[in-house]
Amino acid sequence: MDRSRFDVTVILPSRGTFSKVLKGIDIPFSIIQLPMGLIRLKRGKTLKSFLSLCAFFFVLTFFFLKLCIFLKRNRFNLIVTNTVKSHLYGSIAARLCSIPLIWRFHDVLVSPDFGASLVRFVALFAGSFPEKIYAVSKITKTHLVRCGVRSDKVEVIFNAVDNGISKVRRSRDIREEFKLRPGVRLVGCVGRIIPQKGQKILLKAIPGVIERFPEVFFLTIGDPSFKEEAYRDELLEIVRKHGLEEKVGFCGFRDDIGSVMRHFDALVFPSLAPEAFGLSVLEAMRLGKPVIASDTGGVREMIEDRVNGLLVEPNHPEQITEAILFLFMNPDLSARIGKKAKETAEQKFSLKNYVSSMEQAMEKWHKAESRGQRANQPIVD
Repeated sequence: MDRSRFDVTVILPSRGTFSKVLKGIDIPFSIIQLPMGLIRLKRGKTLKSFLSLCAFFFVLTFFFLKLCIFLKRNRFNLIVTNTVKSHLYGSIAARLCSIPLIWRFHDVLVSPDFGASLVRFVALFAGSFPEKIYAVSKITKTHLVRCGVRSDKVEVIFNAVDNGISKVRRSRDIREEFKLRPGVRLVGCVGRIIPQKGQKILLKAIPGVIERFPEVFFLTIGDPSFKEEAYRDELLEIVRKHGLEEKVGFCGFRDDIGSVMRHFDALVFPSLAPEAFGLSVLEAMRLGKPVIASDTGGVREMIEDRVNGLLVEPNHPEQITEAILFLFMNPDLSARIGKKAKETAEQKFSLKNYVSSMEQAMEKWHKAESRGQRANQPIVD
């Protein structure tokens, strides 16, 4: 965003990777500590969420006091929240401080991520607190509207990928890290290690691939979310049980994803639950890689089957096997699909388009405020 027009400060509930990134690129941020029990709280535990809110009542009161003092002292004109938890506590803070609020919504309100009670709770807040909701995809808007949010309150601004992902960083070659011989095909899977991402489904698809193409290696990138270590252990046990130790690798979180992805022959996105967007899909497309993705959620808004990617039904490992074999047996077509994917990412999901759309949204609120309506410009997230 144009920093001469928008004065941006980011508020975070704890220190972590993102705070280090912000410091490295000179974006102002402040840590206002949210109780760790709430930071680690998983979305699906609705009853547990309610009990935890009661248990942390006094700590939360102190948190809101600090947050409101910070907002008032720095005279923010607009608050933008960016996650479900921040939507909820940011809404309360915005109302207490009488500061206009908009949501940047990244989720699809369906189980297993959201229980029925939590969906109703989020929908109630969505209808009552934000001036506007900017959804990352059409499917995200659709589910918000189904939950009772007015359609005219939700606008779609697609997510984007930074063109810089195509620039090669100076990092160790991923093929060297895993000692892959020349000619070995590399298939990647990128995402948090959680059941909804479907890594287990990909593992079930692997034996059928290596039966036809033994010279292939599958790389899973990502770390478990809070309290999901048992799922990672389950994946490792599947690898051991089927003797796939030489064909499957796990490399945890990477901050050089572009440099790693450029070595992929294909990306598999085996998600089981509808996702709002699927950023790793777009990143691979921007790099010209053919993507095999579950036909669910926002993926359908990025991929046209057999044109700029391949779509498979969720929870069908045999279809993933067939799709990988199809790409391997048709290298020319695979290259054309990758080329078309890159064109789609550049034309429809460019960072330039995204930033321009968000700036226009902020300007709209600023002009409305100038006319005496509720809105304005600088952001706090």
